[in-house]
Amino acid sequence: MKAAALFALALGAVSAAAGVAMAVAAFAPIPFADSIDFFRQIMNAGGLENFSLQQLYARHNEHRLVIPRLWFLLDAVAFDATQAFLILVTVLSSLVHAAVLALLFRSLGHRGWPLWAFAGAAVGAVLSPGQWENLVWGFQVQFVQVWLFATLAFVAVAHARGNAAWWLVPAGVLAGLASTYSMANGMLVWPLLVALALWSGLRGGPLILLAAAAVAVVGFEAAGFHAHPGHGDPMKTIAEPGKLLLYAFRYLTNGIGAIGSLGQEVIGALLTLTVIGMAIDAIVRRSRYSPTHAVLLAIAGFIIGAALATALGRVNFGVGQANATRYATPSFLFLLVTGALLLERLLRVQNVRLKAGVTAVGVALLLVPGLVDGVRHVPVALGERDGRINAIVTYIAGGYRPADLQPLYPFLPVRPFEAVRLLEAHRWGPFADRARFMPPVALLTTAGDLPTVTCRGHVDGSHSDAVDGVVVNGWAAAAASAEQPEWILVTDRSGRVVAWGASRIRRNDVGAALGIGWRGRGFKAVGPSAADGPLAVTAAFADGRRCALDPAAVPAPPAFLPDLPAAARPATDAGWTVLEGAGTDRTGPEAPPDAARPAIGTLGEGSRLVATIELEAPAEPSVLAVPVRTGPYPMAVALEVRDAETGEEIARHGFERPSDAAWTWRVFDRTAAAELRGRRIRVRAIATGPRDWQGIAVGRPFWLPDTERR
Repeated sequence: MKAAALFALALGAVSAAAGVAMAVAAFAPIPFADSIDFFRQIMNAGGLENFSLQQLYARHNEHRLVIPRLWFLLDAVAFDATQAFLILVTVLSSLVHAAVLALLFRSLGHRGWPLWAFAGAAVGAVLSPGQWENLVWGFQVQFVQVWLFATLAFVAVAHARGNAAWWLVPAGVLAGLASTYSMANGMLVWPLLVALALWSGLRGGPLILLAAAAVAVVGFEAAGFHAHPGHGDPMKTIAEPGKLLLYAFRYLTNGIGAIGSLGQEVIGALLTLTVIGMAIDAIVRRSRYSPTHAVLLAIAGFIIGAALATALGRVNFGVGQANATRYATPSFLFLLVTGALLLERLLRVQNVRLKAGVTAVGVALLLVPGLVDGVRHVPVALGERDGRINAIVTYIAGGYRPADLQPLYPFLPVRPFEAVRLLEAHRWGPFADRARFMPPVALLTTAGDLPTVTCRGHVDGSHSDAVDGVVVNGWAAAAASAEQPEWILVTDRSGRVVAWGASRIRRNDVGAALGIGWRGRGFKAVGPSAADGPLAVTAAFADGRRCALDPAAVPAPPAFLPDLPAAARPATDAGWTVLEGAGTDRTGPEAPPDAARPAIGTLGEGSRLVATIELEAPAEPSVLAVPVRTGPYPMAVALEVRDAETGEEIARHGFERPSDAAWTWRVFDRTAAAELRGRRIRVRAIATGPRDWQGIAVGRPFWLPDTERR
């Protein structure tokens, strides 16, 4: 047994170290996804000083995140909301849970090498890189603690005896409340606590206290509960019991998902039947089971219940969704506690070799798939980290650009923008150490000659205009190696830095070209204002080396004009034809310029708009100018110019930044091409989202003589 225990300790240490390494490597002090909603709560409350019990108790999807929000508040108040404290709480909570489970195993009467074997497996499981999402995302502290608090509640109630019941039962109630108000599935704790108390022989006042707490909490929360509108209908899911069970079985074995879905389903079904069988046996033959057995069965039952509850709302996403990384945490706990129950039976066998061999195989089955899955997700974890870092770098370098904030919150750009502004105002998160997300001051302020060393790489695109500012995309690497730069600097003809960015955009093509696989990165350098070209691009490495990309980026002439030249003439007397949208008289807070009338727009609630207008290109070379104004968050807002006869796209402008400050004229140079003279041109204005910030307003187009334009 010694060899099996040493193997379990070694493999557990490797698994835990890999999980912690993943947490460290993929960490960035930047809140994202659901974490953004907490900062919006602060803003909606009128500031941190006005954050009240109402905000603590407010529902997040199906959940009452009272306990997690207390951690979030402490992180903001004491640690500048850098998220590192939350990751530390997650890791420590996991270790505490492993210690509690090991003590439970010890209370079954096991000492020495069997205990060390289980402890090694427990530590390796609770910190397995297979659950990497919960280890790198501060918001997921809830997803670790809901199970810990449930375990503590079961331990307290199961061991409530005599006078000790008067403090153990209240302790169990408090732990149950902490579980319930960490995540919604914590409500499943209460019926299990009452059943556990009855099984343990608890009577009198402590039992009444526990039952009253259970009825009050479950009744109160059930009365106000509502399913998330984006999730499935539980009643429809119940009508598909096969899918429901398959989802639950995969959920329970998520941590060993690398063995394949069929293996998951078989093992999940067998372990579920084992738990049910033991629970029935514990009821029928009470004397054969100790309170510790009952605690382990309650933990397993709690996770089975959570699996079924999760399946009720998510089977519509597909059974495969049960293998989402965040569900690996309850899966590892389920496998641990059922493993403890089975190992306890195995240790009664006299054959030492059999015990050692089965233990070693069981630990390997528990931990190796998680290690494999964790390694497989390293590129994803680091790519997502770089995406979040790039979002902050772009914000600091070039101001608000909706699409660039999508890695922080992919659904509604208004939310991360508001949250980032709040973070910046309080010097929280990435702004607690703003310099970390900027090139050294000397690089930004010192104008000088371009470096003589030429980089490997390419400028894929660049432009400079009054709305989007400067944007330069591409990739770069050292001339003699695959090393990629830390920073990209763009300078104008005077040597002034007009844009900058980081080399953080995941590029598989760059990785293939440099021979570094998933580590290949591209860059996006931005600046807030238009600049005079030609623009030069310099790559700066961490050790201070610099090299120049060749050729230098040369921007196109400004794409936006604040006013029309005197030689401009109306392109048509007809108005825009609205294909989709309503209330098209909303053209913004100020009247459109006289030249732009008649104008249409949907800058307001319900802002979807698709409108077209047809023009005839003049015989002489002319460029098209379209008056436009967008909402403040122009996601999926664009202008298209097409050949009306062939449908071929001539030009397109998707807005990276809003033009909501004032009306401007978007100029399309390609319409001056010789092959387009005299042809019918169709212009289309598109705002595909229903939100008020996604609207667009457009007016009468004009033709500008190409000579006047240039």
